[in-house]
Amino acid sequence: MSKFITDRVTVDFAWLNKPDTKFGEDTANFNLSIEIDENTQDQLKAAVKKLGATKLNGVWEKDGKRMVKFKNRILVKNGATSFPCVDSQNKPTQMTASGGDVVRLLLSPKVISRDNSLSVYLEGVQIIEKNSDYGGGGAGFDAVDDAWTDDAPKAAPVSEPASAAEPDVENEELDDDLPF
Repeated sequence: MSKFITDRVTVDFAWLNKPDTKFGEDTANFNLSIEIDENTQDQLKAAVKKLGATKLNGVWEKDGKRMVKFKNRILVKNGATSFPCVDSQNKPTQMTASGGDVVRLLLSPKVISRDNSLSVYLEGVQIIEKNSDYGGGGAGFDAVDDAWTDDAPKAAPVSEPASAAEPDVENEELDDDLPF
């Protein structure tokens, strides 16, 4: 079976902004988890049936919902530092999908010969709605007028007089209560 594209799905969790090395460099990957909706379930069942697999890998229960995780290790092995995503117009974007975002996924099914199970690999992510601030967006703050911006001219650093940088030795005995 060849690759297939999901309908719009909502991301539950994604690790696309850098490789996930939780279990070591040898297993580093990009990954994304979604709740299995009816359309995705139909597509996954069709893949299992067409390829003659006995089960689907990466499925689990969370709060009474069936979830599935898709991974990509090849891009990490090839040196990618983030998973390449595209916007709704299929144009590359620096943003990555995160929890709450609505996406379409390009998936590639493959039968694993050791147990005749089906693994479905993440090949592409198209961001349809950016509902999270993660993956390159803001941090949830509102703009502050008349304040510093990254594009403002940089001021020369002001050096302190040497006497101002010396520690206060009179209160040294008060440091005994500190936990470090």
